[in-house]
Amino acid sequence: MMTGALKYAFTDWLDLEVRAGGDLFSTNKERKSYAGGSLANQYSTSKESFTEVNYTALLKGVKDNVIGNLGGNFTIGGNLMDRNWSLLGVNSTLSVPNLFSHGNAVGTPGVSNGIERKKINSVFASLGVNYGGWIYLDVTARNDWSSAMIEANRSYFYPSYSLSYVLSDHLASAGSSLPSWLTYTKLRASYATAGNDLAPYQLYNGYSIGTDQVGSTVASRDRLLKDSNVRSELIKNLEFGAELKFLQNRLSLDVTWYKSNATRQLIDLPMDPLSGFERMKINAGNIQNKGFEIMATANILTNPDKLGWSIMANFSRNENKIIDIASEKGVNFYNLGTFDDLFIRATTDGFYGDIYGTKFLRVKDESSPYFGQIILNGDGLPQRDPEITKLGNQQAKGLVGVTNTFNYKSFGLQFLVDARLGGEIFSGSNVGMQRFGVAAVTAPGGERPDMVVDGVVGTSEGGYTKNTKAISQQQYWLAV
Repeated sequence: MMTGALKYAFTDWLDLEVRAGGDLFSTNKERKSYAGGSLANQYSTSKESFTEVNYTALLKGVKDNVIGNLGGNFTIGGNLMDRNWSLLGVNSTLSVPNLFSHGNAVGTPGVSNGIERKKINSVFASLGVNYGGWIYLDVTARNDWSSAMIEANRSYFYPSYSLSYVLSDHLASAGSSLPSWLTYTKLRASYATAGNDLAPYQLYNGYSIGTDQVGSTVASRDRLLKDSNVRSELIKNLEFGAELKFLQNRLSLDVTWYKSNATRQLIDLPMDPLSGFERMKINAGNIQNKGFEIMATANILTNPDKLGWSIMANFSRNENKIIDIASEKGVNFYNLGTFDDLFIRATTDGFYGDIYGTKFLRVKDESSPYFGQIILNGDGLPQRDPEITKLGNQQAKGLVGVTNTFNYKSFGLQFLVDARLGGEIFSGSNVGMQRFGVAAVTAPGGERPDMVVDGVVGTSEGGYTKNTKAISQQQYWLAV
């Protein structure tokens, strides 16, 4: 990593700074598989190189009391970013065991390489204004031009605004004061946006050149259908907060409410494989994060010559709701991952982290005396309901943390206790243990007697009757 800067001060409140910096690394890898293993006589080498260079120019000014009690600061600048990445790898199956050289390859060694280059040019500015040291307004603006987007969508602009008001300082400047038990009061509000572009070469469909099993040159198509008209992502954040201090700063309270919407997200939407593609790159989605955070601090013991003790407690709650996925394309759900018979699925008007899956097949006729009971098959085993239903959500209902800090002269001790409240999980470990009969629940009381599952079986008349068929513990746990 290399950096350098030049700075020139025009006055005591205005200066110009020019910076240049580079982040460079090169990684060489070598892998040897000796004879006798499952990957015997394999040899590979690779070299990965990465370079990112940034050039920045920044004009800064800071001055108080420009007009009466009105002061502030400003910045105007620009940045040029140039990023390059390359990878070259060679893989060989060895003719002579343990002679690790690509010249010892059986046939022609396999070669893989990749090259990426991306540039982002940016201009940015900020303006901060304060009056009397008790009200502050900050405005920022940035515009990026990314080489990863087409010319029509290459430019994206994202501003931010923040306002804060220190009531205690305002009253002090006016010759008044807060009640003696209230030391400090500050209110704040902000709105900010942020943009994000694509990785390089995600606009146009192309082909990869390689060889088939007999060494013939072939061209293969990417399974991702790209769209050159996609735009940059846009994230919008709104926040309100208050900071209060009591009893000469012995107690403090900080409260924040926020809402964030991630829109125009760049996602790979699954497609029907018969179309020739597996996924399609689109702008879609509106995921909203909304919640609050409360942080309280108490300085209980503050004598610097004796034991000091302070407690900081934090509670936060976040609601992550999916406002829209891609309704204009008729898409209202999107699978984020699967395991066993479960799906983490995003659905329109649902919540991020919703868990979907199947339940036991049960009697659904409310007029039946067996309503709600498990329907077993002819062998007395539970059956899977084919309907996919929501089972829960993996997100916590709240997060709690309490930090205690103790100080005595030159010694300090700090410990944290935190908790995650709510949220469901699926334990693959338990499923595996139950399937192989090593979980305690598969041997109640240390024994494995035959059991009769509490449920009903269908009758030839279309009704139900109580199950009486006994099965082994192994049959049951393999079935469920």
